[in-house]
Amino acid sequence: MVIATATSVALVPAWVAASPRQPDKPAHSASSARPWQAYNYSPSSRTVAPTAIHSTVGDVSRPSAVLKHRTTRISGAGSAVTVDFGKEVGGIVSLDFTGSSGPQQVGLAFSESSMYVGTSSDASTGGPRSRDGSLIADVDGRTRYRMPQAYQRGGFRYLTIYLESGGHVDLDKISLHFTAAPAMKKLDDYANYFYSSDDLLNRIWYAGAYTTQLNTIDPKSGRIWEPPATLWDNTGDVGVGDTILVDGAKRDRTVWPGDLGIQIPAAYAAFNDTTSARNALTTIYQEQRPTGELPYAGPELDKWGSDTYHLWTLAATYDYMLYTDDTAWLRDHWSAYRSAIDFSRAKMSQNGLLSITGTSDSVRILAKGENLIANVLLWRSLDKGATLARSIGDDATARTYASQAGSLRTAINDRLWDRAAGAYTFYPDSTIHPQDGNSLAVWYGMTDADQARTISQELKGNWSPIASTAPENKGNPGVFSGSMEVNAHFAAGNPEADQAGVDIIRRQWGYMLDHPAGTKSTFWESYRNGEDCVFCSTYVSLAHGWAAGPTPALTSYVLGLEPTTAGGDAWSFVPHTADLTFAQGRITTTHGAVTAGWSVRKGTYRATVSAPRRTTGTAGVPTFGRRVTVKVDGRTVWDGRRAKASGVSLEDGYVRVSGLTAGKHSIVSSAARR
Repeated sequence: MVIATATSVALVPAWVAASPRQPDKPAHSASSARPWQAYNYSPSSRTVAPTAIHSTVGDVSRPSAVLKHRTTRISGAGSAVTVDFGKEVGGIVSLDFTGSSGPQQVGLAFSESSMYVGTSSDASTGGPRSRDGSLIADVDGRTRYRMPQAYQRGGFRYLTIYLESGGHVDLDKISLHFTAAPAMKKLDDYANYFYSSDDLLNRIWYAGAYTTQLNTIDPKSGRIWEPPATLWDNTGDVGVGDTILVDGAKRDRTVWPGDLGIQIPAAYAAFNDTTSARNALTTIYQEQRPTGELPYAGPELDKWGSDTYHLWTLAATYDYMLYTDDTAWLRDHWSAYRSAIDFSRAKMSQNGLLSITGTSDSVRILAKGENLIANVLLWRSLDKGATLARSIGDDATARTYASQAGSLRTAINDRLWDRAAGAYTFYPDSTIHPQDGNSLAVWYGMTDADQARTISQELKGNWSPIASTAPENKGNPGVFSGSMEVNAHFAAGNPEADQAGVDIIRRQWGYMLDHPAGTKSTFWESYRNGEDCVFCSTYVSLAHGWAAGPTPALTSYVLGLEPTTAGGDAWSFVPHTADLTFAQGRITTTHGAVTAGWSVRKGTYRATVSAPRRTTGTAGVPTFGRRVTVKVDGRTVWDGRRAKASGVSLEDGYVRVSGLTAGKHSIVSSAARR
């Protein structure tokens, strides 16, 4: 269907309040024209200052003065002031002293959580120790101290400054050079945005984006491995290029392929950052062994022995190609992709399933055998591998992969589907229905509609008051697997599942975002159900990329915008409205930005979408279980019973309008007359 361009209407409905409740630590105030900017946690400058005093110990006079570049005096060995940056930050700290009582030694210690504030930093290095220790600055009179590059701290909220020696020092300025996202010229100027009627969801979208941004680093500033004997060292060479996605701001500062399954969609949804994704994938492919095996973790960790993480690289390859259509890069790495497929297929059992022998995984060591998530990942790598093969003209491989994907899907359903539970089992003889594999099967589109519906219901049965939980991991909160689950509920494609997706985002990610021991800005690697032990280790990362799943989910499903062919030549606008009353936002394709918004009020659905030249789109207009009429640019295309234009159909609770051309379009739907 080709529809003429129409004049656009306002994306924010007039009846929506212009100023939502502000986030805890907005980067700056937002204009009424861009209210979503109030939720942006990214600093407006690479020079960042603390915002509050967390606590003092011993003799500290005028502790708040240093926040205003006035003198705070610290006197006596062990006396300390802890400053709070108000959110997670990362980089290189400088301290300015106006004087001292002779030569003194001043310590600097870092912590992401208030639980671990003290004179020794939380852990980032690995190894047997639970603390990293502290840096020591030599101060003698007027002194400016700047942390050495090797000791930059990638993730912290709290900085404790204490006097190691006796005497006193006068401190009048604390500043941080923010080092994350090194290729971004303006840290808070995102390529894309999300804004909705739900304040909490807006905060969560931006916190996921900020988590991803902090996990984007200069590849020459990764973690050294093996751990240094004392302190820490972030001068490790962890990949190619000048910007790369790693798994944590504090640690590991290393490319982990599993994390890329969440990070690459999140980096795209927020920043249209595909360069960091390409560099991460290139780094992993460069490590491939002659056998075809891909690493469990990239340099400097250089870990091996994971059949699942081997396949995550292939799954992430399709995501990168969807956002970029970078066929030149794909041709350079196609033989490596095929070799990696062969490596996995060599482990197929007589039952037609991948039987894993490399058992390292995200949060536990897997058992050998016919594991669910490994087989779902192999299915996706074959299914989307066929698409990739066709894109570069390798039709023979495309046919082979498509056939193998079909056979594998049949074997998965025959051996792992538990009809009584309405979900897949962990292994064929297991009674566990894992969060990760079931979620991924729905999110990646391996299931039929009935399977997707029952899996969504089964996953809801595992929720605790503060989290989605992972039966395969002793019922602990699933953060990586929870990111998969969020996307799975929306992908299930029915109203009950859509509401489940919104509900668990609010419950789990709202808990992480607002917990007093958290960063108030980023999402965590892991946590526990019991309040007596939230993190249970100073080593846990509180800005971890695999936790950013709601950011792409809110864009792709709640807003409903996503590319459907490589580079965004084709796109879709299919909102999953749940209980929201409006949403708006943007994605960026290789041809330019697609901007859209929708609102629901008094039974009327209104939407606008604007797309660049050389693209076509499909809009899905929710029916809310009723007979509706749909108008596009003022023309009736669905009269409640039948299509009134070509390319219009009723499918799965939506009136689908295909063939939308470049330009601006308005869509209005209301109850049909009887």
